[in-house]
Order: sequence, then structure tokens, then C-alpha cells
Amino acid sequence: MKIAEALREARDISGKSQEYMALELEVARKTVQNWEKGVSEPTLGQAIGWFKTINVSPIPYLIQVVHTDMDGISAKDDVSKLRKSLHQLLDEIPEEGIRQLLYLFYGDHGSSPRAALNMLTAHLQTPLKDRVVQGHLVLKNYEIANKKGLNTAADHVQPNIKLLKEAIAKGEEADIKNSKAYILQK
Repeated sequence: MKIAEALREARDISGKSQEYMALELEVARKTVQNWEKGVSEPTLGQAIGWFKTINVSPIPYLIQVVHTDMDGISAKDDVSKLRKSLHQLLDEIPEEGIRQLLYLFYGDHGSSPRAALNMLTAHLQTPLKDRVVQGHLVLKNYEIANKKGLNTAADHVQPNIKLLKEAIAKGEEADIKNSKAYILQK
């Protein structure tokens, strides 16, 4: 995916106009058009500002720009492409994510890993507002279970509560702005 395609696709997903982007980024509308046509490219700061302005995560787009062989996934992709993408992801994922993935598949949590993945997949395909509400419930249930000593896996991998709270807050902000996505900063 080229940078121009990434910018255009992300803006389309956000529902924002080129005029809106030009005003927010303090550039001419023609500049925005040129970026989206690939005539010119934004600076790194402008590209980051682009994604912040539309409140869309740049990660999937950046991965596709840097790793041109990974052009996203779809239900029609063959399994060899999916395995290659998964291996590449595993090489890049932080330690915390590796531990959580392994816990999902091999942890003593009492749930079927396939069922948990299907629940997560279904959850991610619901509107952002609904995901934020569920995030609040999950966090509250976790906190209550810990206070009551009912955490069923207290000696295993635990969620990053700070990150979970930040995700919920960013999700709320995005929903209030009628955005479909949010970005977590490092």
C-alpha cells in the first residue's frame, strides 16, 4: 500500500472531507489532494497529524506501507499468506502481547481458546460505543474479582490495567466525536 492510498483510505473510513483535513492540518486543500494522489507526500509530522485528526489508528496502514507483502487480511486469503502474516506479527509484538497470546491459548483460564477468539472477533465487529460499554464491564468485573479474592488466575498473566483504562477513555472520546476508531499513544 502506498502512503497516498493509506491516507485516502483512512480519511474515507473517518468520514472526514478533504476540506476538513486541510483546515485541521493548516495546509491548502490542493496539498491534501496531492498527498492522496501520490503527487507529493506529507512529512512524518504531518502524517502523524493526519491520523490524529481523524482519530484512526495508523498502525494497520503503516504496517501495509512498510510491509508491502502484508496488505491486510480478508476471509478469502489463503492460509499460507495468513501464516506468513502471523509469523511477521510475532516477530514484532512486544513481550506483554506474546505472554497474553500464549495465555489465551495455553493458560489455565477455563475457556476454550477458540471460543475466546470467536468472542473477541465478534466483539471487534460491533460499534465502538458497544465495545466501550463492554470494556467498562470487563474492567469493573476484573476489579471486583480481585478485591474479593476471586481472580481465577491470579498467578498467571494479568491484563495491563493502565492500558485497558486508556483504551476505554480513548474509545469514549472517539465515540463522542462520532469516530469509528481510536489511537493509543505509547
